[in-house]
Amino acid sequence: MGLELTLEEIAVGVEKKINLNRQGRCSVCEGSGSAPGSSTRSCETCGGVGQVQQVSRSFFGQSVAVTPCPDCHGEGRVVSDPCRDCRGDGTIRDRATLSVKIPPGVSNGNYIPLRGQGDSGRRGGPAGDCLVFVEELPHEEFVREGNDVMYRLPVTVSQATLGDDVQVPTLVGRVKMHVPEGTQSGHLLRLRGKGIPDVDGRGVGDQLVQV
Repeated sequence: MGLELTLEEIAVGVEKKINLNRQGRCSVCEGSGSAPGSSTRSCETCGGVGQVQQVSRSFFGQSVAVTPCPDCHGEGRVVSDPCRDCRGDGTIRDRATLSVKIPPGVSNGNYIPLRGQGDSGRRGGPAGDCLVFVEELPHEEFVREGNDVMYRLPVTVSQATLGDDVQVPTLVGRVKMHVPEGTQSGHLLRLRGKGIPDVDGRGVGDQLVQV
């Protein structure tokens, strides 16, 4: 599932709650698929091995294909008396609230695996994973370029000509920055370490301020 994040959340990391619709384990039969008090029996079609062989003959000779048993779906056992709640599948539809820890520096398309939080397997099989994909929301003021961010700073002619100390917004709050005298329009100033941390912990990007 997708999880929308702002640049501010990406810069510092965040913990989010998500609501997930999934196939959970049936609480009545505890995932077995059998009604309480009943049990499964060996599949007569495959003899309990879960596979059947199909022999075919052609001009090139004889070939044998092994496929999952169509009656027990490869499990080797069949349910004699199915559970009424899950109809013998062992899973039912439910809704779960999960907590996701997002590390700083993730990018659009990165994903965080939540192990064992996906759909439960049929008839007591292991649960799959839930993959949470990062969807980076566009920002009104900042443009991300890797681990750096770009910000456009409007100044007056007198500020650019004479120089000035100005307050500049960053992803973690406002900071003071000096605009040197004689600054030309389009000139880039750099705020070290005010960008986005590297997701692997290799430093922090900068904020580039375009006058």
